[in-house]
Amino acid sequence: MTSQPYLLTPQREEGDRYLQRRVWRTAWLEATLLLVITAALVFGTRLFELRLPNTLERALSFGYAALPLCLWLGISYTAERRALQPRRNLIAVLVLGGLAASGVAIPLTELFSTEEWLSTTTGLNRIIGYMLTIGVVHEFLKYAVLRYSVWRTELNTRLDAVAYAMAAAIGFATALNIHFALNNTLSLPSAALRMTEITLAQVAISPIMAFALYDMRKPTVSIFTPLVGLLIASLFNALSIVIRAGLIVSGVSRTSTSNNAIYGLGMAVFLVVVLFTVMSFLVRSADERELLRAAEVR
Repeated sequence: MTSQPYLLTPQREEGDRYLQRRVWRTAWLEATLLLVITAALVFGTRLFELRLPNTLERALSFGYAALPLCLWLGISYTAERRALQPRRNLIAVLVLGGLAASGVAIPLTELFSTEEWLSTTTGLNRIIGYMLTIGVVHEFLKYAVLRYSVWRTELNTRLDAVAYAMAAAIGFATALNIHFALNNTLSLPSAALRMTEITLAQVAISPIMAFALYDMRKPTVSIFTPLVGLLIASLFNALSIVIRAGLIVSGVSRTSTSNNAIYGLGMAVFLVVVLFTVMSFLVRSADERELLRAAEVR
């Protein structure tokens, strides 16, 4: 009888500790699974020299465009619904992200025609050009989705902000992937590599604006906080485009005249590893500082 309270206490503490979905864990799992599936597809088709009819490849490309969304629904959203305190309106944020991409980002990107006037400039000019066009448009739209939907009601912690930002990014990336599948006739492995890269880049960058959005809730925050967050996120967006293009060009060998999209995917993987690691550290550190300040006030 004396051991019963000792056995019950750890179980109660463990249950109280994870009332909500563990955002970083599910994000890492989704990114890893997406990479594994894409790698299996690419190397499997090369190993077995599979040749599919063009119609079937195009249909499968559309299916692959929805793969990141399916992974998010099967992992993050399912885990959210099983949590003791699930976050609300994640699906609404995801849908708004997709609508923002299809209704605003894609038309504006086509209007900018960046490849026509940036492809021959220097590397620095390309970074600045993409940052002030595609980067700003993408990151501002994802910011606006959160700012005018769940910012006042649902962002109670920094991890809440990250969870909603990633949901918006998945919706955004899904719309970009569908647009890519509609307007390109690449082989299935090449299309899969490109859509995986789009998804990973969008999701990896999304916690930057999430961090700024949460800080905006503080009464003492600087009015420049969202602007700084927007510029940093836009810079990473531009870097992902410029460095990816450089890696693809460098991956063309003398024995192959086709672009090697695997090299471009490496940039997206690098973004996921670096930004997930850095942002999870910053979120944890900021939360710990707030707890210490609250304890000092008491």
